[in-house]
Amino acid sequence: MNRKRNSQAIEQMTPVRRTSLSDEIVGQIIDLISRDVLKPGDRLPPERSLCKQFDVGRTSLREALRTLAVMGILEARVGEGTFVSDNTGRYLEKSLSWGLLLDPKEVSDLVETRLMLESRNAFLAAERATEADLRELDRTIRGIEASRDRSDEFLEFDVQFHLAVARATQNSILRNLLVMIRNYLQEWIRASLEEPATHTAEVRARMSVEEHGKILRAIRKRDAEAAQRAMEEHILSSSADLRTRIEEDSDNRSG
Repeated sequence: MNRKRNSQAIEQMTPVRRTSLSDEIVGQIIDLISRDVLKPGDRLPPERSLCKQFDVGRTSLREALRTLAVMGILEARVGEGTFVSDNTGRYLEKSLSWGLLLDPKEVSDLVETRLMLESRNAFLAAERATEADLRELDRTIRGIEASRDRSDEFLEFDVQFHLAVARATQNSILRNLLVMIRNYLQEWIRASLEEPATHTAEVRARMSVEEHGKILRAIRKRDAEAAQRAMEEHILSSSADLRTRIEEDSDNRSG
């Protein structure tokens, strides 16, 4: 079975054409793992085969493999080869974050998805939220405000707010769609708070509190269009910081 998966994995690797060859290799291997083409415990093909499939030299390949080892995604075993770590689950969020920072197209896809899904969620929540939904939104807003200087708690309350908006639509499919991209949502928030050029983390957190409050006020007023606009503004605001950070990281890697 391991040999069969190796064959499937290597068939889906494509020649690298980007400026940062090692980054592209990292992105492709993470993608293969996320889609279960490569599974925990699988051994990667030999370096010679990987170099040929990626159409790169050994230096670029080894740099990529070192990066993945540092992330905990791969594990090098002396005399045996390189394996997908058995603990990849522990590093899912880190790998998602790495993927976002490496692939601007993935960020664009996520912005587009969030705008379509969450702006509609806010619209419907304003029309359908129950008193219990409003109390839950109040609770998450208070948590966001109280944890601005504690990033892990802030992150959790931020995600809970967006999930609470989705629940308030009373549409189980819309709620489940947001749950499906929860890990990406977490990494979006985490990355946008990590000292982007346009804002310090403190300013970004304060803006986020204000933007969430605006969304909740519109939902409370049952103003569906205002709630939708407020959610769109929040997503675009945070995505601007995320894009800036990605551009800076790309410049630093190529510089």
